[in-house]
Amino acid sequence: MDQPAETWSLDVAVEHGPDRTRAQIVLRTPEGHEFSGVGLAHRSGPAPIAGYLALGRAMSDLTEELVEAATTELEAEAAGRWRT
Repeated sequence: MDQPAETWSLDVAVEHGPDRTRAQIVLRTPEGHEFSGVGLAHRSGPAPIAGYLALGRAMSDLTEELVEAATTELEAEAAGRWRT
């Protein structure tokens, strides 16, 4: 690896309500881009289990957002190459 490592920050919040648990993950890049994922889980059992499920869903949501952003960037780059 020839380039220095980049540091990305990740903030995680989990809120437990009486009937549901909500998790949110916010990912920030060194360039200032921000991506977010949200996950919900019905709370019928222990709070930690609902938290794990909500957080897993938030990670899945964040993954989809990152893949979509990468696809958009690649398509824009490819379109620019065809124009030249």
